Amino acid sequence: MSWRHQLPVSSTITAGSLVRAIGPALLGGAGARDILRGDLQRAFGANNVALTDSGTSALVLALRATTRPNGVVALPAYACVDIGAAAIFAQLRVRLYDIDPVTLSPDLASVSRVLGAGVDAIVVAHLYGYPANVPGVAALAAAHGVKVIEDAAQGAWGKLLETRLGAFGPLSVLSFGRGKGMTGGGGGALLGIDAEESEIIEQSIASLRAPKSGVRTLAVTEAQYLLGRPSLYSIPSAIPGLHLGETIYHAAHDPRAISAASASLVRDALARADADLAVRRAHAEELERVVARTTELSAIRAIPGSKAGFLRLPVRIADARAERPALGVVRGYPKTLAELTELQGSLLGDEQLSGSRELARSLVTLPTHALVSERDLSALSVWISGR
Repeated sequence: MSWRHQLPVSSTITAGSLVRAIGPALLGGAGARDILRGDLQRAFGANNVALTDSGTSALVLALRATTRPNGVVALPAYACVDIGAAAIFAQLRVRLYDIDPVTLSPDLASVSRVLGAGVDAIVVAHLYGYPANVPGVAALAAAHGVKVIEDAAQGAWGKLLETRLGAFGPLSVLSFGRGKGMTGGGGGALLGIDAEESEIIEQSIASLRAPKSGVRTLAVTEAQYLLGRPSLYSIPSAIPGLHLGETIYHAAHDPRAISAASASLVRDALARADADLAVRRAHAEELERVVARTTELSAIRAIPGSKAGFLRLPVRIADARAERPALGVVRGYPKTLAELTELQGSLLGDEQLSGSRELARSLVTLPTHALVSERDLSALSVWISGR
C-alpha cells in the first residue's frame, strides 16, 4: 500500500520565506504591506492597490464600488462559489452568463443577452490559469455602460495579448490563498489599473478593518509547508473536517487588511512567479501531449492570443472513468452557481447555461505544480490513456 497522495494544486512555499515572515507576524506594522503594494503595482502595471485579507474581500470591495444599492451584477455560471459569496454579502441580485466549455472563456452571446437584461457590473473570471476574454466582454459592456471587474484570483501568471492576467481591469481582484499561483497563506488585493480608479482604491483602503494577527496565518502556513507534500498529504486528506479537495461555501465578511505575515509571504511568492510558471507549463504541456492521443479526454483550448498559467490542467471526460484523488485528479466545480443554495434568493433571469452545466458534469483537473515528479507524470499518463 502506498501512502503517496498527490495534491490537486500547490503553491510553492520555502523555509526561507517562512523564516522571513516571523518578524512581520510578531511585530505587525505597515512596512511589509507598503513594499508589497509597490511590488504589485509594478508587476501588474496598476495605478493603486488595496491589500485585503482574501480575494473574496477584494471582490466585495470591487462590487461595492461598481454597483448601486441592491443592484445587479453579472457573474459566470461556472466559477468558484466565493464569487457568489461576495455578491451575497454585497447584497446584490445576480444574473448568470454561460461559459464556453471548450475554452473556459465567457460565451459572448450569453454575455450580450445578460447585459441587455440590465446589470450594473460584470465579473470576468480566469479559471485554472486559462485566460478569459476580458477585452471581448469589456467591448460589450462599454456599449451598455457597464463596469467590468477582472477576477484574476486564478490567473496564475498567465497572459492574454501579452498582458498579464489581472492587468486588464479596470478593477482587478487577486487572491493569495492556499492553492493559488502565489500564496501568502491568505490575503488578496484589489488593483486599480488606471488613474480613474485611484480614488476607489483609496476609499477601499480606508474602509478596511484592522488585520488579524499574522501569527495564526504563519502557523497554518507552516503546517501546510510540512504536510502539503505527496509523501504526507494522505494524513490531512483523510481528516473529514478539513474538507480538502472539496468545494465548500464560506460566507463573506467585512473586508480586513492583509496581515503583515501574509504580505511578507506574498512578496517572496511574487519573486518566484516566473520560475513556478515554467514548471507548471512544462508539466501541463507533457500531459497535454498524452491527452491529444486519446479520444475519451478533451483538453481545454486556450483562446487565441493567450498563454495559460496552468494553475491546474483541466480536461473534459467523455467516458465513465472516475477521478483519482491519489494522483491529484479531482473534479472541477461540481455545480454551477445556478445550483448554489445560498444564491437562490438573489438570482434573476433564465439563461440556459448549457456550457457551464457541461463543465460541472465532465471537467476534472490534473496537477501541474512543482511537487509533481516524473513518477507522477507517468502515473497520470497511464490514467489519461485509460490503461
